[in-house]
Amino acid sequence: MERCPSCMARLTGAVVCPRCQADLGGVTRSEQYAQHWLAHAVRFWSECEPTLAVLALTKSLRLKQTSSALTFCGFIIQQQGQKVLVLLAQRQLSEANNLLFLLRGLQPDNQLLRQLQGFSDALLIE
Repeated sequence: MERCPSCMARLTGAVVCPRCQADLGGVTRSEQYAQHWLAHAVRFWSECEPTLAVLALTKSLRLKQTSSALTFCGFIIQQQGQKVLVLLAQRQLSEANNLLFLLRGLQPDNQLLRQLQGFSDALLIE
């Protein structure tokens, strides 16, 4: 954290803002937890555990949206979006919808995920 969220003073790693005296310990801990969950997400992905990776990344993004986490999120959505397409082509609609639900927890307004949800909904009507 470079600036105090209360008064925007420059910070030098202090736990208390030198200008407004705001306690920044909670904010600092949340940033550390976000990094912790991002590291778990990457590890889970490398261990071929995409569901656990998505859940860990969701926790990380809810704590802090770092550029690393957002980049990894885009990568996962692209990769798992391909899997959703395969599942839809195979008419495995329940599994596709479960995966879409999980992915939409990462980025509810993602264009690709909205389109895939539309495809899935159309297949359910048929």
